[in-house]
Amino acid sequence: MNKLPFPFPLEPSQTIRLRARILTALLARDEGFCTVPVSSILPSTLSEMLRLYDELFFAGFLRQAYGDLRVTVSTRLTSAAGKFLYARTRSRRMENAEIRMSGDFLFRLNEGPFLLNGLNVSTAQEAFLVVFEHELCHALETALFGTTGHSKRFLTLANGLFGHTATTHSLPTRRAEAARDGLLVGMSAAFPYQGRMLTGRISYIGKTASVMVPDPRGEYRDRQGRRYTKYRVPLSQLTRI
Repeated sequence: MNKLPFPFPLEPSQTIRLRARILTALLARDEGFCTVPVSSILPSTLSEMLRLYDELFFAGFLRQAYGDLRVTVSTRLTSAAGKFLYARTRSRRMENAEIRMSGDFLFRLNEGPFLLNGLNVSTAQEAFLVVFEHELCHALETALFGTTGHSKRFLTLANGLFGHTATTHSLPTRRAEAARDGLLVGMSAAFPYQGRMLTGRISYIGKTASVMVPDPRGEYRDRQGRRYTKYRVPLSQLTRI
């Protein structure tokens, strides 16, 4: 890899020391971020997290590349622990860059250990930082090369900066937790609705489940012409059939 505008690669001991420094600073400024599980995280804490990573790991490169790179937490993000998003103008200039972190994952994590991106971490707060590092590498690769993915180049960046050796995690997803309770997409299930029990097929599992219930006047129709009404049902109210 060609010479980068910041120190690269870092010694593993230096990466560990800088990550610990950032974690200590965030815990000291945000009481909600200290709880187990995490109860809240302030927008100013997210901004400070980005600033510290950019200064300590990238020598301010991300601020120069993006100007305003936003960091947000979304409880609606349930299928991934984090995402890097951006748009391009007609002149191919990047704008509206954002790292969106999943509060759905963060606010449900209790004690570890957790395996993320090839690293074992012991707390939800450390897990949050490691997920953030992964998304930072997507932002970095896009700024440097115009595209990003989980290629060998990406893994070289993630390993050289943060010691990541993989691009996957074992954090509990809503779908995995539902599967442990015997609920799977495609399965028939019953649930109470307005004093009666309805039966349908599970089509999606997130914070709630989508259940397609046969209904001659339903707005959804399958390939055989059968009609359905879709209901969003709390997982706790579903009974497997």
